[in-house]
Amino acid sequence: PGKGTLDSPVPSCIFTDPELARVGMTVEQAEAAHGTDTDVWRLDLTRNDRARADARDEGSVVIVTAKGRVVGAHVLAPVAGETIHELTLAIQHELKLDEVAEALHVYPTYGGAIGQVATEAAYEKALRLRWLMKRR
Repeated sequence: PGKGTLDSPVPSCIFTDPELARVGMTVEQAEAAHGTDTDVWRLDLTRNDRARADARDEGSVVIVTAKGRVVGAHVLAPVAGETIHELTLAIQHELKLDEVAEALHVYPTYGGAIGQVATEAAYEKALRLRWLMKRR
């Protein structure tokens, strides 16, 4: 999908408390389209420092990938409507989740949860590939 095309992902948000935002594929849609190449990454807000500081830690960030590329996202958080845009851009530009991990996030913020998920996914990938490292 290119910039501003009809295929561009369209984020949406339900302004409840907490807000529920989504963009791209659901887990089920990704599994139907990509099968076993689908991974689901989740971070509960109980692990996000800003959510804990605000005593608003009910919710989570869920990122759906296919072959490592972000294809869908769901955010249940107090500011989900403001948080979903980074993931919309990741889908639009077919970014891999470890590329999202390269972005610096302001700390502590709810949006930082996206960086947390992406960094943990990159770390897990590195652990799986550890056998490639040459040891002395």
